[in-house]
Amino acid sequence: MLDKLEKILAYDNVFLSGGAGVGKSFLTNELIKSYRKQKKLAIALGSSALSAFNIGGVTLHSFFCLGYCDDMMKLSALDRNQKQKEKLTKLKELLKTIELIIIDEISMVSASVFEMIGFRLKNSQFNGKILVVGDFFQLPPV
Repeated sequence: MLDKLEKILAYDNVFLSGGAGVGKSFLTNELIKSYRKQKKLAIALGSSALSAFNIGGVTLHSFFCLGYCDDMMKLSALDRNQKQKEKLTKLKELLKTIELIIIDEISMVSASVFEMIGFRLKNSQFNGKILVVGDFFQLPPV
């Protein structure tokens, strides 16, 4: 299964779904280990602190410098702050080196947060792939 997922990720972004207990987190962790063995940079992100902890990652809001924003208007206002500009410069440099972004518990990510993530990625030179993991029948967006 891991080999097939890696082959698909070489060409496309992937949505990995399945019910509770089918091995989504296990497969995600194995994929991260495989990327590290190959000296590739994969970042694991969670929609909440708990989901981030479970995959050894950080939260979406922290990684993408979203602060407490819940829409693009608030994000635009935040991005005018000098400290925020410095964080965004570092984020853009990091995104150039990342080959895979894994977002766990995607069902808990609202459309507006997903829009803000898309905005961050479009305004950087991210050329990697994205793996979103979750079960839309399990948890609704927060």
